[in-house]
Amino acid sequence: MEIKFGTDGIRGIAYEDLTCDVAYAVGNALGRLAVGGKALIGRDTRVSGKDLGEALIKGLTDAGADAVDCALMPTAGVAYLTRRLRCDFGVVISASHNPPEYNGIKVFDSQGFKISEYTESVIERYALETASKIGGGKSEYYPQGEEEYVDFLAAKGCDLSGMKILLDCSNGASSRIAPKVFEKLGASLCVVNASEDGSIINRDCGALNAHLLCDMAKRFDATFAFDGDSDRLIALDDNGGVVDGDVNMLVIGRYLKRKGLFTGNVAVGTLMTNMAIENEFKKMGAEFARADVGDKYVLRKIIELGGALGGEGSGHTLMLGESTTGDGVQTAVVLAKIIKESGKSFSELARVKLFPQITESVKVKDKRRVMADGKLIETLKEVQAELGSDGRVLLRPSGTEEKIRVTVECSDFVKAEECVKKLTNIALKIEKMVLNQIKL
Repeated sequence: MEIKFGTDGIRGIAYEDLTCDVAYAVGNALGRLAVGGKALIGRDTRVSGKDLGEALIKGLTDAGADAVDCALMPTAGVAYLTRRLRCDFGVVISASHNPPEYNGIKVFDSQGFKISEYTESVIERYALETASKIGGGKSEYYPQGEEEYVDFLAAKGCDLSGMKILLDCSNGASSRIAPKVFEKLGASLCVVNASEDGSIINRDCGALNAHLLCDMAKRFDATFAFDGDSDRLIALDDNGGVVDGDVNMLVIGRYLKRKGLFTGNVAVGTLMTNMAIENEFKKMGAEFARADVGDKYVLRKIIELGGALGGEGSGHTLMLGESTTGDGVQTAVVLAKIIKESGKSFSELARVKLFPQITESVKVKDKRRVMADGKLIETLKEVQAELGSDGRVLLRPSGTEEKIRVTVECSDFVKAEECVKKLTNIALKIEKMVLNQIKL
């Protein structure tokens, strides 16, 4: 059976692209890699999660490995428990922020880091071969994992008595965990979208729809909205302003700098991180580096530079030494601690004047050919020269669609619009020429 890992594991529509046969094949491949060992499995609330999890566990045990089933568990919880229980692998059945009909499979190594491309290729190769059915593997249910993870998260916080906090659990994996953590810390809580009905996971709620909470958020000291598997957090301040992953990273960076805990004196964002965030880190005397979009690329850059802090606007925040992957609940706990200890409002702590950033997509037949065209490259250089140090331009192919993305960021919104239009018009002309097989 052919399977293929993408940017963040295997993902597709459940029972169509991601079938129980695929889950079995992945489990069986992991079992072959860990014969006599064990893998820990957790999932979000999606309706298909139980079936896919059972199929994956059957594949594992058929290949001679043991399974530790944690049932409902955030992605970062699986990574944490994999390390804690000394498992060979951790597996998350989740499609993260995607709609309810999707599902996915993410795999962690024994240290709680996402597996390498090499290990992914081995799993893909094993899946093409006849399944191993030596048997002997056992499966055990591990319900105490929930409380162990709650205790781990609560230990990152402080007494939050007197703080009013709103949680949006996206009807996903954080629905049990997040309220328990904040109750343990003494916060006054309001919890919404904490159903375990996987048919409505991420639907008009959670991190992708945090803006829907803007009015309600004004009644709270902080609002925290997670995605389906809780590896992302989008927050809202006491004025109802949305605080994205990049600004969360800045708030944490400022706190670490004040405390003398800024490991490596470097922060890592992505190609899409706003220039204002970069400038703020530089004002602190810290280095700021950029990685490709995707939390695994941010993680690699952090490790490469000997740092400990990174993130991306979509809500992933990485704090090495605290966790090995994005953890929305942990980020929320740390932010609440910073607010409480500082005595300042969240809106004051998160204050930063972001540069206007405009992104437009151009639909093309051949991304490589259009992006490699000399005229587009020349125009790109002209635009960057025009912007100078007050702005930047980014041209990148979509990872999932036949489109190229044009992003311009500068202090002047009108100027940004003009530059985006200039580049998209050139790209469209090139696309027309390509379609007509005429050289520009």
